[in-house]
Amino acid sequence: MGKVKARRWTAVKAVVNLAILLLQSDFNSCQSLPPFIVWGTVNGNVSLSPSNNQTVSEIMWKKGKNKVIEWDSDGVKSYPPFDGRVHLHNTSGDLHISNLTSSDEGEYEVEMLPFLIGMKFDLTVFDPLPSPTLKCGLVNESIDVLCEVPGNYSRHREQLTYSWHCSSPQCGESTTPTLHLKKNDDLSEKVLCSVANPMSNRTSSIVPSTCVPPGE
Repeated sequence: MGKVKARRWTAVKAVVNLAILLLQSDFNSCQSLPPFIVWGTVNGNVSLSPSNNQTVSEIMWKKGKNKVIEWDSDGVKSYPPFDGRVHLHNTSGDLHISNLTSSDEGEYEVEMLPFLIGMKFDLTVFDPLPSPTLKCGLVNESIDVLCEVPGNYSRHREQLTYSWHCSSPQCGESTTPTLHLKKNDDLSEKVLCSVANPMSNRTSSIVPSTCVPPGE
């Protein structure tokens, strides 16, 4: 009987050790995953969602090394500068941030016990996108239309995309801030320029004929 019990205990320990190894493997693979990309807008709201469906006893969110909010048996506690702007769902682990500021931008990580599984989120906060300004002028035998975003929109300009809308074939082909039209195109028709970032878009228009000096 002693040998049978010993074999059973050995088998149980093997199963437990295997389970621990699998959990460690899951944890390590989760840790090695790149952060989830999340976008928001200044003064807007955003949710960071780990989509947890397991029972947890503690949840802690951090931005970098600083605590954002945590929940355990003592209740929920949030930390500056997030006080009054964050809400934590203590089942899913979702973090909701309201009244976003540019300083909220950065990497967030959630840790949930007893799993010790960390997930990271990379939050980008865009400034409100202003409407572009359109200017045009006669350059040799073409009309150049320039679509400009005001200079006070200074962050994340590399994320801007441009599109043009008019009956001329050049509009469908151009994705740059400058559109080149021909003098014999229909210059009486409005030309629209749309500027977009991942969160919003703005459109302005101009009539190219207003850019041609009289007699040209």
